[in-house]
Amino acid sequence: MSLDTALLELAAAPVDIHIKGAREHNLQNLELRLPRNQLVVFTGVSGSGKSSLAFDTIYAEGYRKYMESLSVRARQLLDQLKRPDVDFIHGLPPVIAIEQRTGSGANPRSTVATVTEIADYARLAWTLAGEQHCPLDGGAIERRTLDDCVARIFQEPPGSKLVLLAVGETAKPAFWREEIPRLRQRGFTRARVNGVLRELHESDLIDSRAKEITLDLVVDRLVVDPAQRSRLADSLELAFREGHDRAIALVQNTATGEWREIPLSQSLACAICGTVYEPITPRHFSYNHPEGACAECGGLGRTLQFRPDLIVPDPDKTVRHGAIKPWRFGSKAMIIKRNAILRQLSAQLPFDPEVPWKDLPAETRAAILSGTGERLFSFKLRSGNHKPELLPFAGVLADLEETRRSTSSDGLRARLMAFQTSTPCQACGGRRLNPRSRAVRVDGNGFDDFMAMTINQALEFAHSLRTKATGMTAAVDEAWRGLEHRLHFLGEVGLGYLTLEREYGTLSGGETQRARLATQLGTGLVGVAYVLDEPSIGLHPRDNRALIRLLIGLRDRGNAVIVVEHDGDMIRAADHLLELGPGAGTQGGRILFQGTPKECEKASASRTGPYLSGRTHLEKTAPNRPPDNRWLTVRGATEHNLRNLDVAFPLQSLTVVCGVSGSGKSTLVNDILGDAAAWKLNGAKIVPGRHRAIEGLEHFQSVVRVDQEPIGRSPRSNPATYTKIFDLLRELFAQCPLAKVRGYKANRFSFNVRGGRCERCQGDGVIRLDMQFLEEVHVECPSCHGQRYNRETLEVRFKGLNIADTLQLTVAEALAFFRAQPRLVARLQTLDQVGLGYLKLGQPATTLSGGEAQRLKLSLELSKRAQGGVLYLLDEPTTGLHWEDIQKLVDLLFQLREAGNTVVVIEHHLDVIRLADWVIELGPGGGNAGGKQVYAGVPRGLPDADTPTGICLKASG
Repeated sequence: MSLDTALLELAAAPVDIHIKGAREHNLQNLELRLPRNQLVVFTGVSGSGKSSLAFDTIYAEGYRKYMESLSVRARQLLDQLKRPDVDFIHGLPPVIAIEQRTGSGANPRSTVATVTEIADYARLAWTLAGEQHCPLDGGAIERRTLDDCVARIFQEPPGSKLVLLAVGETAKPAFWREEIPRLRQRGFTRARVNGVLRELHESDLIDSRAKEITLDLVVDRLVVDPAQRSRLADSLELAFREGHDRAIALVQNTATGEWREIPLSQSLACAICGTVYEPITPRHFSYNHPEGACAECGGLGRTLQFRPDLIVPDPDKTVRHGAIKPWRFGSKAMIIKRNAILRQLSAQLPFDPEVPWKDLPAETRAAILSGTGERLFSFKLRSGNHKPELLPFAGVLADLEETRRSTSSDGLRARLMAFQTSTPCQACGGRRLNPRSRAVRVDGNGFDDFMAMTINQALEFAHSLRTKATGMTAAVDEAWRGLEHRLHFLGEVGLGYLTLEREYGTLSGGETQRARLATQLGTGLVGVAYVLDEPSIGLHPRDNRALIRLLIGLRDRGNAVIVVEHDGDMIRAADHLLELGPGAGTQGGRILFQGTPKECEKASASRTGPYLSGRTHLEKTAPNRPPDNRWLTVRGATEHNLRNLDVAFPLQSLTVVCGVSGSGKSTLVNDILGDAAAWKLNGAKIVPGRHRAIEGLEHFQSVVRVDQEPIGRSPRSNPATYTKIFDLLRELFAQCPLAKVRGYKANRFSFNVRGGRCERCQGDGVIRLDMQFLEEVHVECPSCHGQRYNRETLEVRFKGLNIADTLQLTVAEALAFFRAQPRLVARLQTLDQVGLGYLKLGQPATTLSGGEAQRLKLSLELSKRAQGGVLYLLDEPTTGLHWEDIQKLVDLLFQLREAGNTVVVIEHHLDVIRLADWVIELGPGGGNAGGKQVYAGVPRGLPDADTPTGICLKASG
């Protein structure tokens, strides 16, 4: 192809993405053009159709076109998306979607390092450059040649006596009685038997009473003399052959001196003890492989252990009256036996079984739970004339563990799990790897030490190692270069505070998205379209600028970058802005504005422009409430990176906990305060993070945690079922005249049980067809026509609608339709108040975003009878919300406060921080640079504080 032809083709390439007839979900037959190679931001109120356009239309069509280019076999192996409802999309480059998905539900073996390929490069680096040490004694593991072994022996003084042994086996006496005649036939006359040199022809050589016998063959006896070098080399070669590459040299330097052992081997072996090891491979550093995983925990780093405080949940009870709760489970014979043990133990230990558990001496409680060591007790545990037996008492904990391991009853095992908690594995200390793998070190650090570093620390370690290393091979240099490259990009997207061993399932949606974004940055692709879903989630405003720079860098490489976003800084940085609206659901799906952010500030139709220009702000509709003398105080918090913090939250106030990513906010609020409150107030079996005490919980009746976890993992779960509206609907239809005549109860109107549902589709409304190499097809059920219920059930109507019709109503429509039903109206109003009026009552829970799920949980709490005295904990509730939706949310939070509750919110949104009653900032940095309280007070004092949030507040005006 000539240069002129190439230039002509380049000039003819489309300069924009032309979309026509987009009708997916609530999109109103849109036609638009998006510029390529620019940063394009989609914004609008929640539910306006942004994700439907970006992911369900643009990405789905790009993915479909990619799948069509593959072979039939490849299509069978890959997930397939349904064809989007759009006429056509022209000029669409290859599309990569980086969606907002939490890591919840991920394999517990998945970590930050494994997902980002850092673990792969690190395994290779430790395999090639690691210094191997013996896990038994710390000696260096080396591979010696035959000449090296001979030279080692000649380091002994000349004239020393030498006995050369081939390391044998440990076996039962019967084995050696058959093997020794064969050894004599082969010319061997002596051996070391259990550490003693003996003649093979001795009649009493094998002790039949011994359980096992260790026998090492004597290959040669000689004196250390240079003239004997050739003989020594031949004998040593024979010893290696007979001893499976292991030999022992017994040396006596003087006539009266002691015999010393010198272990020798041509394989990888410890220089001190002589233990032979297999060559190290990358598999030895994988906790997903048997060669590397800890044998005790299987590479998980955690095991289930029985906890004393769960075993004795009520310390006011006595031993006789069931203080040790799990010993009341099991068969009748098992319970009788345990009661007999406790009765006889109380007489011999001794202790009073009628005394409450909490009043027993500490040493007595420890003896009952953990055992008494080698002390023997006289136990009569068999009925009849059997005599008592002298037996040790291993303790309740050991007995429960043995019962759990040996029982054939799944039911008993499940009941015992209620008394266990996940704790770090005692064998590996939570490091997941076996001792052999942990003993391989690079610059003094094991692979597990490297995984325990934060990304910033690991980057510094890798950089310093490459800087000071000399004589590094090309393979080792390539491994460290790839490792440093990926660590650099993870730090660039604001994840430098994460540890490499952090479980992927514990990351937020924003963190998982940025981790995937860092992986894409490392690929260096050009000419593709990246589609991102609110990548700024969980980022402090300070770190958001670095993320924007990275997205601009992707654009400058020649890529199209499409971002669904509500963040003001991200919107202002866009080259092209598209706003959908004006409302949510059926009121949305239209283009309100398309152009530059500056033009948007002046557009009258835009609902985002007034907030961008500063003409409109979030407002506080409730009065300020200064703290009184009542506080909820966490003392001595030391979990993760918290540095012995004492943090006080004012009661009946809205407190915002802020700080840069990784500063310890979630650890303080969720892992310590939330878990401790759930333990004490709700009776949850959760072990809170490390802290000294929590003062003030007596002021609360319960704790409610509103997070962004899905409300259900089945399409059968929906807003109506979660908020109990469906129960009220079923009761209402059961009261209809036709239902009473036919004797229908409320369960008749459930699509989850037999009776009223369509049995052909079992209440799903669709039937799945396996199309082999094509994508699965879900066709409408021909019996119920997608309505989920059988004909008889659908004949029952309320004001002209049957039960299936009501599930297709939006919250706003249902509010008008059921206006004469007070109980239904109360529930529907709370859904409408949290900005979910556009949701259909029957919308599958699997299609809801994290922000929608959180607001559903909040509406459920608001629908309950106001009682006060509740501690509400929320984790970034503004996720996925437009400014108008945030205003509704803030109004609801103050409504909770006014009802006498205490609200604690983890939040980055500067406007929400300004509206709070009290602000606590942790920092100043993330990871090891955080964990301190850098500010506590009213919001108006924060801009004057020299903290990351204060600086951002001051800069934003």
